[in-house]
Amino acid sequence: MAQEYSGTARKKHRHDLGEEDHGPKLAAGTTRAIQILLGLWVALSLCMVIYVLVDASRPKPEIPPALAK
Repeated sequence: MAQEYSGTARKKHRHDLGEEDHGPKLAAGTTRAIQILLGLWVALSLCMVIYVLVDASRPKPEIPPALAK
């Protein structure tokens, strides 16, 4: 493990140099794709919940007694 000594220049961390956090750049793209898919999943789930709430609040047509049997 690299140590710093007093009077020496401080070494910069790889994040300060603009390097990737971990793994190759493909991993960063995969992470981004997963985040996009999860975002779409959440957005579509919210749309489905709103649709169900609106559909449930609509007045239902009256069923004639002859068809209710």
